[in-house]
Amino acid sequence: MKSVFVGIDLAIAKNKPLPICFCYWDGPRLIPLAVRRLSHRPPRGKGNLAVLDGHTVAEFVDSAAYYIAAVSSELGCRVERIGIDAPRAARAEGVTRRKAELTMDSAGISCFTTPSATEFQQIFDKVKRHIADGGAENRLPHANQLWMHVGFKLYERLSKVAPCIEVFPQATARAIGTGALHKSKTGAVVAQLRQAAKYTGWPSGDVVEYLFDELGFGSAHDRLDAYLSAWVAALSDSQRVAMGEPPDDVIWVPKVGVLVSKEPNVSLSRRKPQPGKKRYQPSGTCEKLCPACGKHTFKRWPFGWDAHAAHKCTGLESSGERDRRAEFREKYSYLFPGKGK
Repeated sequence: MKSVFVGIDLAIAKNKPLPICFCYWDGPRLIPLAVRRLSHRPPRGKGNLAVLDGHTVAEFVDSAAYYIAAVSSELGCRVERIGIDAPRAARAEGVTRRKAELTMDSAGISCFTTPSATEFQQIFDKVKRHIADGGAENRLPHANQLWMHVGFKLYERLSKVAPCIEVFPQATARAIGTGALHKSKTGAVVAQLRQAAKYTGWPSGDVVEYLFDELGFGSAHDRLDAYLSAWVAALSDSQRVAMGEPPDDVIWVPKVGVLVSKEPNVSLSRRKPQPGKKRYQPSGTCEKLCPACGKHTFKRWPFGWDAHAAHKCTGLESSGERDRRAEFREKYSYLFPGKGK
């Protein structure tokens, strides 16, 4: 029976198919299975508001487990390990960040803060009040964290299928040297896939193999993240790096490349410095994804954070410009230079 490794890019948006990738080693090559050709289909998301319904969440994770079992059975495979792009559990009470998230911070990789169990209950209450007051479903508070609760339940359910590990495709992309290339940009998916192929052996050659369209459901970058998640799951303990504190508060990345903790030096001028003169280096030179909305990229963090927070960030709840800046600064103070994590 063929051993396979599963990667899941957790997505709960309404009617969005859950991106799940199945891979197997063929010598040095990690090849995905063409699951789109099968009759089975993964579950589709029900949206952020459905996270408050325990029955709906249970049905979703049960459907994911059933889909994995059905595909494995049809193809005659045995699932060895599952990599899930989501936090394993709520943050411990009394700390500001998980150990895994603090390690991500040190490496200059942005990630959302995982709420504690107490905070999740407060979030649920806030969402209920938002709806009761006539608030729009597409403006739910803490939308960038609600999905994590589904992830907790997914780990609980799938751990009965095979060992599960927490992965983060953005950290994997950084490890292989493509972290600065946002996956939404034209050509980014192909570029990341080709770079990963240097380590996975797939796809081969200069052209992305047709099998990429068949390896799962969802957009191209969703399928890419699912494949990268499966890759990390397919690696042995000695081939992975633990970012955090094993066994539960840790994000696993491939033991390739270098995840630097120092910000890169960026010159303000392309001219060569004069002999004996030091070139000025700006204090904020780290490219960082906004931890609140997850959409905007700061080219030289923290420059521009105040304007973004005041006018454009969709991950904040406050309304006034001053209050929005204060909320952003309070929530993400650990990311500012000179602040403790």
